[in-house]
Amino acid sequence: MTNVDPKIQKEPILQQVLKEIGEANQNADRIRNESILKYTTLIPQLEKDNRKLIVYIARVGSPNSSISSDDIAPFGSMLTTIGKVENLDLMIHSPGGNGVVAEKIVDMCRNHCKKHFRVIVPNMAKSAATLIALGANEIVMGYSSELGPIDPQKIINVGGVLQQISAQSFIQARKKLLSGLQELKKKGYDTTGILQQLAFSSMDPAFILECEREIEFAKDFVKKRMPDGMLKDKFPSLSLTQRTRKASNIARNLTSTNKRFIHGRMIGPAECNTIGLNINELKQDDSDWEKIFELYVRAEVFIMVNSKPENQASKLFIDSHTHLLAF
Repeated sequence: MTNVDPKIQKEPILQQVLKEIGEANQNADRIRNESILKYTTLIPQLEKDNRKLIVYIARVGSPNSSISSDDIAPFGSMLTTIGKVENLDLMIHSPGGNGVVAEKIVDMCRNHCKKHFRVIVPNMAKSAATLIALGANEIVMGYSSELGPIDPQKIINVGGVLQQISAQSFIQARKKLLSGLQELKKKGYDTTGILQQLAFSSMDPAFILECEREIEFAKDFVKKRMPDGMLKDKFPSLSLTQRTRKASNIARNLTSTNKRFIHGRMIGPAECNTIGLNINELKQDDSDWEKIFELYVRAEVFIMVNSKPENQASKLFIDSHTHLLAF
C-alpha cells in the first residue's frame, strides 16, 4: 500500500463527481454514466497482486435494497465474466437481507476463486451482508467501515407501518409473557391481558420456532465457514478444534441482542479485530482506500442520478468491463 503526500490537498470526491456530472450532461447516456462511475479506470487500479474485483452496492433505504434471490443472476453474470481466478475481491455495501442467499453468494464467489476470497467494506455490510464478509478469508475495512450483528430480522406491521424486529426479541418477549403468566396464576390474579398478548401471531409457537431456527442458521453459518476460512488464515497455528471454538464464540457474540441492544449497532474495524475477525484496516490516506472510497461514492451518486420518484434504482453491480443497475 502506498501513501499520498498529506501536503497535497484534493477536492472532496463528492464535489468532484458532481462537477463531472455537470460537465458530462451534454454527452450521450453511456458516456455520461461512464464519466460518473469511472469503473474502467478505478477497478484495474485495485486489481493488484493477481486479484479480480466485483462490486455490489445497494442504495440503503430504497424499497428493494435487501439481499435477495434477484441478486443471484447479476452475481453469476459478473463471476462468469471474470471466470476462474486465483484471488477474488468483493466490494459490498448493503443493509443485509436473506441469509440463505448470502450463503449462496459466498459459495458462488468461492467456486470462482482458487485461493483467497476477500470482502471490501467501504461503508456498511450489515446483517446478511456481514455473513458474506464472515465467509471470506479477509475483510478490508477503513475508518468509515462497519459490520453489524447477524441476528435475523422479521418484518411485522406495527400500527400500519412495516418494521424490522429482531427474531431474538420475539423469543425473549414470549418467554417473558409465559413467565408472567405463571406468576399471575400462582397469585390467583387475572391472566386475560397476558393471554391476549400470547394470542398475537408474533407470539405463535410456530413463528417463535421459525425465529429460533433462523438464529441457529446464522450461528451454524459462522461455525461451518470460519474455522477453515478466515480463522485458519488469522490463526494458522491453532488446531481445528481451537478454531471451531473461536468460531462458536464469534457466533454467540454477533447474535447476542443483549450485547448490542439494536440490530443496526455499528461494529467497526477495531471491535472486529477484538472479536477475532481477520481485518485488514487501511488508513484514511492509503491510496488503495482512497480508490475504494471513490468508487463507492461514484456508485452511490450513479444510483441517485439514475433514480426517479416513480422508479427508484436500488442496486448497482460492477466489474471491470460493465455495470448493471437494478430497480
